[in-house]
Amino acid sequence: MIVVDMRKLDDYRAGHIPGAVSLQGLYVAKDNLSNEVPAADELSELIAEAGISADSKVVVVETDGSRFAWATRAAWTLVYAGVVDVAVLDGGYAAWTKAGKPTATGMEFRDESKFEAKFNPAYIATKAEVLAGLKKAQILDARAYDTYFGLSKQAFVDQFGHIPGAYSLPSAWITKDGMVRPKAELEEMVAALKLSAKKPMIIHCDSGVLCTAWWWILTQQMGWTNVKSYDGSAQEISKEPAVKFVKYVWK
Repeated sequence: MIVVDMRKLDDYRAGHIPGAVSLQGLYVAKDNLSNEVPAADELSELIAEAGISADSKVVVVETDGSRFAWATRAAWTLVYAGVVDVAVLDGGYAAWTKAGKPTATGMEFRDESKFEAKFNPAYIATKAEVLAGLKKAQILDARAYDTYFGLSKQAFVDQFGHIPGAYSLPSAWITKDGMVRPKAELEEMVAALKLSAKKPMIIHCDSGVLCTAWWWILTQQMGWTNVKSYDGSAQEISKEPAVKFVKYVWK
């Protein structure tokens, strides 16, 4: 098993799970968008340097439950690149230390592996797919309620509000007191929106991070198979003249 620590390097050096390696750079600025997947050759090199192979069992660690979406973003990137067996440590490093588990300091390294990223298109939605799916797919908006409703927005998003017809399910609701909520509670949230596992779903947020939290829950915990995370998210689709966001309405 390979434990990858996604926290800031200084935090990792100050204390980490014994044997864990620091993994940085899984999301980059690209094509005037933030938090994008690196190019295949760059990502392959990063993953190989961490000692990860396609058949490795990997556990992703972030700071705590408030960083769950950043942990799932890293996990989603690894799965998308072809690493089959990936998990996320519930509660992150904070839960590990709270439980009195051992820690280490400084830097740790693994022997470099041979890894070639083989992107799986079943896990990622492109802008073209979003445009084509506006009237066909279920669009799930993982941003905060205020953002979805149109009261606020990130500076890099061009429009207030949300994609017409999109469902709102904030990723922040996935965790409570630093831990992922019970599966039954999460299933109840999804069921209340009358979302269907039988229909295609595209999940987005502002910049491709928060949406991976619900992608992770739906695919890895609930077994949904037709779910894609939109890496470009609102920062990209809000610039599209053909898409007019709506404000002050629910769905």
